[in-house]
Amino acid sequence: MTATLVRPTPRWRLRKAGAEQIYRQNLSHLPPIVGKVLAARGIDTREKALAFYKPHLAPDLDPFRLTDMRRAIDRTRAAIAGGETIALYGDYDADGVTSLATLTRGMRPLGAITLPFIPSRFKEGYGLNSDALTGLRDAGASLVITADCGISNVSEVEHANSLGLDVVILDHHTVPPETPAAHATVNPMRLDSPDDFRGLAAVGVVFHFLRALYEDFGRSLDESELLATVALGTVVDVAPLRGENRRITRLGLEAMHSSLPPGLEALMSVSRQKGAITTDTFGYALGPRINAAGRMEHARHALDLMLSDSIRESRELAERLDAMNRQRQEETDRCLAIAEELVGNADGPLIMVGSDEFRLGIVGLIAGRLAESRSRPAIAYCPKDDFTATASARSIPQFDIVSAIRKEASLVERHGGHRAAAGFTVRNENIPDLHDRLVNTAAELLDADGMRPIIEVDAEVSLRQIAGNEIRGLMQFEPCGEGNPRPVLLARGVALKDFKTVGADKGHLKMQLKDGAATWPAIAFRQADAELDGEVDVVVRLQNGWMDDRLELEVLDVAPASAGRPLETP
Repeated sequence: MTATLVRPTPRWRLRKAGAEQIYRQNLSHLPPIVGKVLAARGIDTREKALAFYKPHLAPDLDPFRLTDMRRAIDRTRAAIAGGETIALYGDYDADGVTSLATLTRGMRPLGAITLPFIPSRFKEGYGLNSDALTGLRDAGASLVITADCGISNVSEVEHANSLGLDVVILDHHTVPPETPAAHATVNPMRLDSPDDFRGLAAVGVVFHFLRALYEDFGRSLDESELLATVALGTVVDVAPLRGENRRITRLGLEAMHSSLPPGLEALMSVSRQKGAITTDTFGYALGPRINAAGRMEHARHALDLMLSDSIRESRELAERLDAMNRQRQEETDRCLAIAEELVGNADGPLIMVGSDEFRLGIVGLIAGRLAESRSRPAIAYCPKDDFTATASARSIPQFDIVSAIRKEASLVERHGGHRAAAGFTVRNENIPDLHDRLVNTAAELLDADGMRPIIEVDAEVSLRQIAGNEIRGLMQFEPCGEGNPRPVLLARGVALKDFKTVGADKGHLKMQLKDGAATWPAIAFRQADAELDGEVDVVVRLQNGWMDDRLELEVLDVAPASAGRPLETP
């Protein structure tokens, strides 16, 4: 019997102490709630507020400030001038696909002969692959430009060099202690790269690479043709939507409202998206369908869609991705049930679970769902062959999973990733030892209270205050996502007028919340088992409804008002 999971009780924590005082001193020209939220996010002057609300006014960053960009451009320009075949080697996720689509579309007008290549998740695996590089050399390539991979591929780049292949790395993953001997390595995570580029997704690095390339050619890059794809990859890869990423995403969303490439228009249609295009459109509709190709079959199908100029072909490819996504959802649900059964009531500080039933393309999704539901780092793995297993890891904000894995590098064959998400290959006989070591590391850094999810609250308000200018100011925080979440508000003593369970599995709560004359429709996802009362304290954020564009509240957490759940200060 599957264990009954008790949802960890979240902690409510004020994002920044003293935000109200900062608002009164520096931002009093703004509506109170808006000013307090801005102050809580470190936007504490009129000038910073203007830059936040109008990111398109920010000066363009000079891409040549990125370390090794000059070398990357010189080699690429020489390849174009010499008629060389340039292999574009990407990853099979949405960031990799959008990166290759952007590179291909951007380099063609310059006369580049390109050979886009995405490895199979099931055959070549993540990152550069020596056999694939040999194949690209045999196909005539003399330069390889990577996108969203390469920074950890020391031996593979050495192999490429031995073949006479020059490698230019465009990546954004955490830089390991030993880096490849590439011709050029452009990665904003390098310690010697400027801070204002840090946090770019790979597609953002590609975008700035193209800006530099066009500048070197003395030509103007038509950014409007590329920004929608760049914004899509940025959001789906969960890059922080601050600074340059916020600017790119805002411009990309505006570009999508003006016109859509056939591939994206077809994908919007099959995912039944109507109304305004937002970051949620990217994250919950388009992104999963693009990722489904690499998870279920081959990411080349998604790249073909992104590069298609044919309405008919785009429709056929979009329908294929939509079918793969439905298959992916069904497979994930089935395997997640197996994972939950295997984990049972285990309450260790880290989860590591594997099964022959797991599919390689969804182990990351299983790990992500376990990490979210149990509020602790989680790893899911499946057989790669008779001797090794492939694993994906997902973590919580309090724990750097890629550093924990890197600490045990002697036990894994390959590894890489971010603080929050990582992957590795491990020999089967090393799995028990690796599990024990990772659990011990997690135990050293996490305690029971530290594993409780933390909801960062921007301001405590009453629901009756959320009206007019407050709503307009809060909605203009878009584009929202990682690093710039939608404003989170705590309201106490709210009357719960009505509620019912909804969803296919009755796992969500639909509510009516009332404060004075103000009544709000609200939805609480995956909280059907929440403890309720006539008066409740709610942590909420504004959102457009899923079925229409009417505003409603998304309830992140709810508790009886009588419980007096504390709001912690940082």
